[in-house]
Amino acid sequence: MGVFTILTRCIVQPLSVVDDELVPKVGMTFSTFEDVGKFYRNYTKAAGFSTRVRCTNRKGNEIKNQLITCSREGKWKSKISPTETTNPTAGLNCPARIYIHTLKDVGAWIISKVVLDHSHPCCPSKAEMLKQHRKLSMSIRRTIENNEEAGIRPSKTYQLFVAAAGGHCELNFIEKDVRNYITREVRNVSEQEDAKEFGKYLFRMKEKNPNFFFELKLEEDQSIKLDFWADARSRAAFEYFGDVISFDTTYNTNRYNLVCGSFVGVNHHGQSTLLGCSLMKNEKIESFKWLFQCWLRCMGGNAPKGFLTDQCASMKRALEACMPTTVHRWCIWHIMKKIPSKLNGYKGHADIEQEMSQVVWNSHSKDSFDRNWNDFLLNFGLADNKWLSDLYEHRHIWVPIYLDHHFWVGMRSTQRSESMHSFFNKYITRNSSLIQFVKQYDNCLGSREQAERESDAADFHTVIPCATKSSIEAQFQDAYTHAKFREVQAQFRGKANCITRLKNSALGYSVYEVGEQVSSSIFNKFVVTYDSVAAEVKCQCLLFESRGILCRHALSVLSFEQVSQVSPRYILERWSKKVKRRRTHIKSSHDEPLMEPRSKRFDQLVFRSQNICEFASESEELTAILHPAYDNVMAEMESLKAKRKGTSSLSHEDANLEFVNELQSPPRIRTRGRPKNRLGSKLDKQILNATKKKKTKVLSEVKVMFFKFCYIQINLFDAASVVHSNSSQYQGHVMNYQFRVPAAGDNSLGV
Repeated sequence: MGVFTILTRCIVQPLSVVDDELVPKVGMTFSTFEDVGKFYRNYTKAAGFSTRVRCTNRKGNEIKNQLITCSREGKWKSKISPTETTNPTAGLNCPARIYIHTLKDVGAWIISKVVLDHSHPCCPSKAEMLKQHRKLSMSIRRTIENNEEAGIRPSKTYQLFVAAAGGHCELNFIEKDVRNYITREVRNVSEQEDAKEFGKYLFRMKEKNPNFFFELKLEEDQSIKLDFWADARSRAAFEYFGDVISFDTTYNTNRYNLVCGSFVGVNHHGQSTLLGCSLMKNEKIESFKWLFQCWLRCMGGNAPKGFLTDQCASMKRALEACMPTTVHRWCIWHIMKKIPSKLNGYKGHADIEQEMSQVVWNSHSKDSFDRNWNDFLLNFGLADNKWLSDLYEHRHIWVPIYLDHHFWVGMRSTQRSESMHSFFNKYITRNSSLIQFVKQYDNCLGSREQAERESDAADFHTVIPCATKSSIEAQFQDAYTHAKFREVQAQFRGKANCITRLKNSALGYSVYEVGEQVSSSIFNKFVVTYDSVAAEVKCQCLLFESRGILCRHALSVLSFEQVSQVSPRYILERWSKKVKRRRTHIKSSHDEPLMEPRSKRFDQLVFRSQNICEFASESEELTAILHPAYDNVMAEMESLKAKRKGTSSLSHEDANLEFVNELQSPPRIRTRGRPKNRLGSKLDKQILNATKKKKTKVLSEVKVMFFKFCYIQINLFDAASVVHSNSSQYQGHVMNYQFRVPAAGDNSLGV
């Protein structure tokens, strides 16, 4: 019986008894090297310590002998002064060890030397906290990998294991092991291999579906300069939803600082759908030209009718060259966001901002906008403002009244693209690899596909009741998807605030004035024309032309004319739930993880065993049948494994592609400080940086003025103290100075 005395510094602890069968002894023999290692590890866990390999002798690739010692063997002396903080050390010259070697002509292993004594106390109850005895099982590792791909944080993954096990003490690993596994195994893609894995991903997707499209442009050193790809489903979606595209770029999505650009359209449910993704080394005109031409080739050379971008000069010039017939629109949200920073230095800047918004949004004709804009500049003395002059010069690509006669599927900003980028923000950082990025892009494609499938199912199985008795509303109820029918119903409800007045009528052509009450005392007036011969209605607000939804003003006129059915031209096929679209039969490309064969077999077995366990858990009798069956199968597998020791499976073979093997990653961009979590646009960052600089400058001026003020007050107080006081009371007046800190200007590239 091996007996160990466990000591603390001053108190003798009760003896810890280890089963004699677990204690190593000289002369013990084992059939394989793995068996002796497993035996000694079981002993060390029962005794309460861990080990390390001190030395190993080999003959070729075969191990001949090995010395295994206690992990606290040896003594390490820190070169850092003891007065400073140093890392903990475990070395205490512990003599515990075993020596093993092979027996000639037999192939077995024998223990030839054993030392059981330690120079330190051992505690079996704390052994599970030692690194050697902490282990992640296959089930745990696969759960970690799946959670990591789904974007679940390591801390949440660990808490999942704790909840499933019934407490921290029931686990034989700690949270640090989960994080280490993610860092070393799941995310462990070297910069040298990253581009090669990215290239293999593109080829795998092409092999799975020949309609998968990608193009690369490389530097002279074979590193990635420009890249674009789109899966088969995205290419099919362009056929139905490629009329209007939103394009935007974002940063901090990968370790190489490649700019991510996404092409986004709108489907029949009003949901965003991805139509391609790109990575670019820079945002020069040539880069955007290459990208837009590549995207056009991908989509069969068909340019969209409308294209939304932010206020970027490079994008504008590239679009003019690549898509001359496409209507280009600037994101109005970005422009209106700049107003505070551009006009904050003017007196009454709040009134300026409010008035400019009124002019932009409430001008219902081009002439009225021009007139209101000039009045706005004169009233506030802004005729010489260069930023406003440039905006007016380019009014045809951002002011709603100049653009709303084109169809824009309800988009006026690039926020749909930015919402896609915010999806990436949950899962990737500026330190992410390219292969991590494309995995999350696949997840984004999958989530968009699932959202559309759910909406299609809701349209098929349910019906939204009509809010009125109108037969026109019933027309839209029968044809439109739920999301678009709700937009139609909003216009029917708004019709209650409209008053219709006939101005003139001749030969079936009528002109109406519709007054819409927007508040208790404010009415907006719109001119609506109705041609009874052509069954055509047009409103000055251009809602149908820009969004494809009949406005409340037109509905009021149709009601006034007692029209029971609208012309088919007003029921757009684009919003229809009855059209059979080819893309619904194409699944979004999702890369299958390159797992070892053992991991694949494990997943398949778990999937099948779940059904068995679910069935057996219904009663105690069924469970009693399953337990002995498991035991019998386990015994049979252990017997087979003992007979076939020494064999192993090959892992996934690398693709033999000369082009991919030569592919190089771009140089890694290393940044200082804590990475920013937000994936903002270049405009947002430049505004923020400029604001900080200007705020710092103004605060410095404030400090100087404050110290001058204090200096004057002190001098006045000293002078007053010399003069004889004629009053018994001194009244001090507090002076409150309010310093306004204006926001910074915008230094972004703009036109």
